[in-house]
Amino acid sequence: MTSDTLPPFSARNRRGAPIDEDFPASARVGLIHLLTKLIGKDYIADWYPVAIELQRIARVPPTDSAGEATATKILSSLSWDRVFDFCERMYSQLAQAGTVIVNDTIFRHSKAQAQNFLAEELQVLFEEENLAYEFRDGTVQRRGRRHTVAQVSKAETALAEAQLETARKHFAKAQRYLRDRENPDPENAVKEAVCAVEAAANELFPDTKPSTLDDVVRRLTGTVPGKLPGAIAKTFIGLYAFRGGGDGVAHGGTTGGPATPNIAEYVLALAASQIILLTDLAKAKGEDIPF
Repeated sequence: MTSDTLPPFSARNRRGAPIDEDFPASARVGLIHLLTKLIGKDYIADWYPVAIELQRIARVPPTDSAGEATATKILSSLSWDRVFDFCERMYSQLAQAGTVIVNDTIFRHSKAQAQNFLAEELQVLFEEENLAYEFRDGTVQRRGRRHTVAQVSKAETALAEAQLETARKHFAKAQRYLRDRENPDPENAVKEAVCAVEAAANELFPDTKPSTLDDVVRRLTGTVPGKLPGAIAKTFIGLYAFRGGGDGVAHGGTTGGPATPNIAEYVLALAASQIILLTDLAKAKGEDIPF
């Protein structure tokens, strides 16, 4: 999705792990609706080439009578990975230049415009269905490593509580910066991910005044159950230090090392794990958390 387009409400407020290695029935119905829209806009010629392409992918002999019914039938039984193959073929082979007449006005579009619209709509569908994939550069790609996706999902569940609103906003921004298909921004992804941890620490363990993450972690560090062991506390402090010293992250650091996309994804996964740990510590301590 473009940088100024938010995921659907259902995706922003969902709990539960993204759907992996599946293309559920509801998503297949959504894909049929999308095809209907694309054909109506002349972004795809008609149902015949759609059905023929699906027959090719399913290794079904082509038929002259292939149409919407054929396409719907094949899509309902096609294996999940072949459906993703079809999504890619929609973009590369079925999208076309065309013309639509609305109220006697002729609207023409290029193949690139059709592809852009198709890519955006596929991404919306993937978000709505909570698929563990995204549509980027004409291909279906995993939304990060399995571990990252799993930890992010768990952190989002913890952050759904009302008192963690600030942390939740930072965490959502971190993901948008990292996953932006057109202009990924790993530096800001790192900054927002660490801000999410800091905000969660302050919201879960409030003091008389806002504290830095270092301050909160030092208060939580100890050798008794319910405290952060010193070695684990250092991982929080180290991540916070990278936020301040990483190249171009928060304070103009130029010697802390670059925030590459791989580093940013690692930071996001680590920040998610730290948020989960902080909420567990708060619950064990008996803080007033409405879980």
